Amino acid sequence: MTGRWAAIFGLYLVAAWGLHGSECNLWIQLLGGGDSYTAGLPSKLFATSFSAWNPDVQLGQFSFANTQFQPFYPPGLIVMAMLPNTLGFNLFLLGHYAMAGFFFYLWMRQVGRGWEAAIFGGLSFLAGGFLVAHKGHQSMVTTAVWLPLLLLFAARHAATGRGREAAGAGVALGLSLLAGFPQVTLYGLMVVGPYWFWRSEGGWLRAAAGLGLVGLLGFLLSSLQLLAVWETLPHITRETLSLAMFNENALPGAHWAGLFVPNVLGGMHGVPSYAKDAQLVEVFFYCGLVPLVLAGLARGREAWFWGGVFVVSAVLALGFGPVQEVLFRVPGYNLFRAAGRHRQEMALAVSVLATMGLERLGGKRWWSFAVVGAMVAAGLGWSWMVPIYESVNVVVSGFSAAHWRAVNTQWLHPTMLFPVLALGAAGMCLWRRAPGWVWGLVLLVDIWSVNRTIYANPDTTSLYGRERKSEIRYLFERGYDPVHERILPIDPRVGEAYPLQSMMYGLNVANDFTPMWMKRYQGLTGFALNGAGGEFLVARQALLSSLGVRFVLTKWPESVAAVRGAKGYTELAASREGITVFENPGALRRFRFAREVVPVADFAAAQALWAKPGGFEPGRQAMVEGAAKAETLSGGRIVSERIENTRVEWRVATEGGRSLFVVADTWFPGWTATVDGKAVPIEIVNGCVRGVFISGAGEHEVAMSFWPWSLTVGFGLTACGLLLGAGLVLGIGRS
Repeated sequence: MTGRWAAIFGLYLVAAWGLHGSECNLWIQLLGGGDSYTAGLPSKLFATSFSAWNPDVQLGQFSFANTQFQPFYPPGLIVMAMLPNTLGFNLFLLGHYAMAGFFFYLWMRQVGRGWEAAIFGGLSFLAGGFLVAHKGHQSMVTTAVWLPLLLLFAARHAATGRGREAAGAGVALGLSLLAGFPQVTLYGLMVVGPYWFWRSEGGWLRAAAGLGLVGLLGFLLSSLQLLAVWETLPHITRETLSLAMFNENALPGAHWAGLFVPNVLGGMHGVPSYAKDAQLVEVFFYCGLVPLVLAGLARGREAWFWGGVFVVSAVLALGFGPVQEVLFRVPGYNLFRAAGRHRQEMALAVSVLATMGLERLGGKRWWSFAVVGAMVAAGLGWSWMVPIYESVNVVVSGFSAAHWRAVNTQWLHPTMLFPVLALGAAGMCLWRRAPGWVWGLVLLVDIWSVNRTIYANPDTTSLYGRERKSEIRYLFERGYDPVHERILPIDPRVGEAYPLQSMMYGLNVANDFTPMWMKRYQGLTGFALNGAGGEFLVARQALLSSLGVRFVLTKWPESVAAVRGAKGYTELAASREGITVFENPGALRRFRFAREVVPVADFAAAQALWAKPGGFEPGRQAMVEGAAKAETLSGGRIVSERIENTRVEWRVATEGGRSLFVVADTWFPGWTATVDGKAVPIEIVNGCVRGVFISGAGEHEVAMSFWPWSLTVGFGLTACGLLLGAGLVLGIGRS
């Protein structure tokens, strides 16, 4: 049994490599590119440090609360600790594609499907549109692969009612939560719950008890991360998602043709997406034509269930206004945008139905082939019937939407040609009653023809060493001090310092691309969810100076013009990459002493004072929330320091009386401070950073440490989860 499983897993690994890695160098080219390049690889490497605080982005953030860092995800930590490089990341990703197919295979075998049909079903799932299109969103892939394993244990528990099956599902749920994209986990649970009750042979009470155990165990095992998120929610902007953002990136009705013809409205093979209100990866759900042909053969009660899953998921993915209005008021569900991500369940349903169809394949059921053929014909004609709007990517491509429409509707273009060839191959398989491996081969060739051009698979050589990038090297030649000064990349084309690649170079960067923004920081700077807005921030030079921003990096002409228009910056140089570097001559040090206290009542008052022209002088003054009165302070200097991620220590010398030591890093309640070994309160300074008062002249030891309550409680709950899981596996518990 073990040998067979190893062989099947190896088969899926080879299939994943063929789809994603056969045309690139796995040692230096990153599979997927996109967010995996700008954020995924750096965050995975950072996670292996087990540091709860990341000082290198924004002004510092609670890294355990940023789920996409995957700080407690065992597969990522193990692989990236052993291979902390591009190859490790690629193997990590390919391994998860193989896991997707393997878990699906085990599930289908559990519910009685034949081995040949189950293997094909696994191939269909790992090659499905959701997993393929989101290759660049690595955490979505690593989260989604646990759904078949959850369903496997649901089927086992439904048949036996044993506690160990609930424990298995609980472990799968915990790993899915730790994998970094809770939205995908939630959407998967919307299938797991009904499936558990539908298959239960012991009545709804046993099913409810089993699901309760799963939820409890999954929560306990992932509590370190979930509690970190819970502690951070009051301090970040994520929980205030607007209805407009909630409705973003639903699946446009026009793109339904993409189920039968990949990207008939553009997006692949160098053709930009024509959807003005959607990103390509959020609307692409081509799963291959072979699974659709086979799905048409499925029959029986189970086929009705999975057909219903497909329909309901499609309705949710389309983002209908009245439905969205109701769902936006559902706690938990309303934390997430991009309804089109329900394509996960749609792809799963297609794979299940295709598995059933292959197993039932016995006669020449031409009608299913004819139906899919008619759908393909409709898809091919769709580009003439549906208006094609100006592409969001026209600026990138340099060609007009009319040009891409002309290219995309040529019959010899791969977008048109390969679906026709795949449909013909499926018809031959149906006619000749081909074995499962032939169906699988046709599927893989069909998906490969599309997938091979989705992402650029960028070269990562320059990421390993800041001396390799001229603009980064130039900063250090100008005397940049990454411990005491920050840089501000204000547009995403400044690739190697934006958004998270700064961590690869050891840079301290004010900007970020993240699902979480600290409310105070975002409220002062005005950054948007994706880090946009820096071109407006440069006009507030006093604020940037107080945050320690010495250099501003720009690439877009509009951004360059914005910095020049601010007139307070010195234009230094443009690198070979076309990046213009500006210096802020008024930048303050990250750690410093203030000479005067300006009392403010709360954050709103601090915002108002920052917005008042000439109302505040950060080089001399410091706003302190809750201070009783204005106060003149004594000065001081730093004698020595020791800077770590979660603990910073200084020896300072003060001149006498009362001094205020300012640390221009994010204020967060998990930080505590001591002066000469005695606990002192941390003041909220300038609206979003930290400071401590020091009394008396002479030398003092100042320290700040980060250990939020969620870590203490989370470790305890995780230990309870391990004990509960062990008890269930050993048969102590029974649901």
